Amino acid sequence: MPYLAIAFLTLLLLIPAEPVAAQVQPEVYASGMRNPYRWSFDRQTGDMYIGDVGGTNEEVTFLPAAQSGGANLGWNCFSGFEHVDTSCTPPNYFPPTYDYPSGPDVVIGGYLVRDPTLPSFVGKYLFGRFQSGAIIALGAGAAPPPVDTNLVVTNVSGFGEDGVGHLYVTSLGDQVFRLGESGGELTRTSIGSFAQPVSLSAAPGVTDELFIAEKPGRVVRWTPSGTSEVLDIRGLVMDGGEQGLLSVAVAPDYATTGRIFIFYVDNGGDLQVEEVRAGARTPVLTIQHDQADNHNGGQLLFGPDGGLYLSTGDGGTQGDPEGDAQNPNSLLGKILRLDVGAPPPVVPTAPADTTAPVLRTRVPRRQRVLRLRGAVAYVRCSEACTVSVGGTLRIGRRKLLLRRAVGAAQASPRKRLKVRLRKRSARLLRRALADGRRPRVHIRLRARDAAGNRSALVRRSLRVRR
Repeated sequence: MPYLAIAFLTLLLLIPAEPVAAQVQPEVYASGMRNPYRWSFDRQTGDMYIGDVGGTNEEVTFLPAAQSGGANLGWNCFSGFEHVDTSCTPPNYFPPTYDYPSGPDVVIGGYLVRDPTLPSFVGKYLFGRFQSGAIIALGAGAAPPPVDTNLVVTNVSGFGEDGVGHLYVTSLGDQVFRLGESGGELTRTSIGSFAQPVSLSAAPGVTDELFIAEKPGRVVRWTPSGTSEVLDIRGLVMDGGEQGLLSVAVAPDYATTGRIFIFYVDNGGDLQVEEVRAGARTPVLTIQHDQADNHNGGQLLFGPDGGLYLSTGDGGTQGDPEGDAQNPNSLLGKILRLDVGAPPPVVPTAPADTTAPVLRTRVPRRQRVLRLRGAVAYVRCSEACTVSVGGTLRIGRRKLLLRRAVGAAQASPRKRLKVRLRKRSARLLRRALADGRRPRVHIRLRARDAAGNRSALVRRSLRVRR
C-alpha cells in the first residue's frame, strides 16, 4: 500500500516478571494475503474480520471462528473476487465478502461494533478508507451493501478497542478519536494530539487507560488526566513509508505481569516482535524482510484463546513473484499465532537446514514468444525445491509484467516453466513485431527449499523472434 504510512507501539510495563524465551516458533494460522494491515476479532464470538490491501482490489474477508484456522484468502491467485491467475486454485479458499477497486483509498480494517454507546451500529462492521478518510459500515459478517456513515477521519490509520469494547480510531493527522453516536449518526471526539498515531490497546476491563503507538517509534500512556511517555525506541525503528512502529498488544494477564508486546520494522528492514516488561525488551520473533520496504503487515492482537496473533505482508515485490503468500513454509502473507505463555521445556532438536538450494537454469536466448504465448525456462535444483519465475516484456521504454509461474523442481530431469503473456501484452507485442521493433523479455528466477531457504536470484534476458 504505497500511500499508507504506518506505525508501531510499545506499552508501559509496571510489574517485573521473567521474560519469555527468544524466538518463539510461530504457527501459520491463515494464509494467502497481500498486506493485511488491519484486522480484528469479534470480542463476543471470536470471528475474524480481515482488511487486506489489494493488488487490483481492496478486500474485506469474514472468517467464522470455527473455520478460520487454516483458511486461505487467495492472494496471489485472487485479488478480491478477481481470479488474476487462473492457473492457481488455493486450498481451503475463503473469498472476500466485500471488495472495491484498489488505489490510494486503501482499506483500513476495523471492528464489528459491540460498543453499547453506539446502539445504531451494534452488530455492524466499521472500516476506513485511507485517502478519503471515509468510515464505512457493512452488515454482520461484513456483508454488503456498504453504507457511508458520513464520518470522515483524515488519513485514518487504524481502529482499536478499550478493555470493554469502546471503539477508537487513529489518524496520521496526529489525532486519536473516541467514536460516539448522536441522533443515529456516527460522531468522533478527540482524546488528544499525538505524533502519527497508528495503534492503541488497553488491558481487559480497563476503560480509562490506553497505550498509543506513534509511528516514529514512541509509545505513550493516555488517561483522562493526561499523557506520559512509556517507551522511546525511535533509534531502533525504520520509519519511512509503510515502515515504523506498527502495533501494540496488551497481554490478557497484564494486571499481574505488566506484559505488553510490540511489532515494528527495525533498521535493517526486518520485522520484530518483542515482549516489554518493566521496561525490559525481550525478542520474541524476527522475520527476514529484505525483498522490499513495503507490505509489512501490521496488526498484533491477542485472540480469545490467549494466543498472540500477528499479520504479515507478502514481502512487497509486485504481485508476490516469490509466492510467499501461498507458501506454507514462508511466514510472509500470513496471520501467525504465537504462544507467549510460559516457555516450554527445552527439547533437543536436529540442526536446522540452513543451506540454500542451487538453481540451474537454461533459457533459450531467442524465442517465439508470441507463438508460445509466453517465454520458456528450463530449471533444476540441487535438492527438491519450488521455483518461482517472473518476467517483464520490454517494448521500447514500456515494461509489461508477464504472468509468473511456480513449479516443483529437483536435480533431474529439468522442469519446463513458462511465464505467460497477458492479453494486453500479446496485443502490443504483435503490433511491435509488425512494426519491425525488437522487443526483449527479462526473466527472474528463484528457488526455495522445504526449510524456506532461498537460492540466489537468477536473471536472464532473451530476444523475441517473429
